[in-house]
Amino acid sequence: MLHNFRRAIILVFLLSFAAFMLASLGMIALFMAPFNIQVNKPWQVSQTENFINDWNYFVKDYVSQHFPDFDRNLSKTGTTLSKYMSDVETLSGFIQDQNYNISSKRAFRIASALKHYSLKYGVSFELVVAVAHTESHFDPEARSSYGALGLMQVVWRIHSALLKANGISSEELLFQPEFGAAAGCLLLSRYIKDSDNIQTALGRYYGGDSGVYWSRISRSMDSYQRYKKQKTVTSHLLFFSYNS
Repeated sequence: MLHNFRRAIILVFLLSFAAFMLASLGMIALFMAPFNIQVNKPWQVSQTENFINDWNYFVKDYVSQHFPDFDRNLSKTGTTLSKYMSDVETLSGFIQDQNYNISSKRAFRIASALKHYSLKYGVSFELVVAVAHTESHFDPEARSSYGALGLMQVVWRIHSALLKANGISSEELLFQPEFGAAAGCLLLSRYIKDSDNIQTALGRYYGGDSGVYWSRISRSMDSYQRYKKQKTVTSHLLFFSYNS
């Protein structure tokens, strides 16, 4: 009887392990579902082997196609590809952590746009993240009663001439993450260049009390910093557990 009991325990363990593995593979398959965007190659990964390389190539392929000046911006700013992709990955997670209504695919698209245009216009990436978080909670379709639109809440009727001169030809484009990020980063870069300090520049962007807005931006930056630190600690713990 003891022998049969041991066999039953082993069988239960094996069945539990099999169920866990099936659930894990299901999550991987869900995460690796093809993005609803065009890329140069079919980056649908059917196996977890070489996952990191496949993901890195996917990111580079996506940004290279959607942001033609991608390589030039990396070179101009001295940003490495690994740093770029690390920032995009971290911000994607933060966006979903802060706004549950945003899918992983859209979060990736938003993060890529914010990273790209922060480099293009020479604005601190963390400042851009904080403005997007404060203004729209990362919602590309946000619209205020004042008429501020999109990810960075840009007012078309005030900035239309400048935006048109920089390739944003219509108000509706501001609801697309790429154009919304481009518009916000463009304006931030102009205000920063024309102001004595960041707080003054942000006050001009906000169109109100710079002190109040700076407090809100600071809280958003602190939230992102805490998330980054937590993510780094978690990654180190997983690495330690895996190698111990």
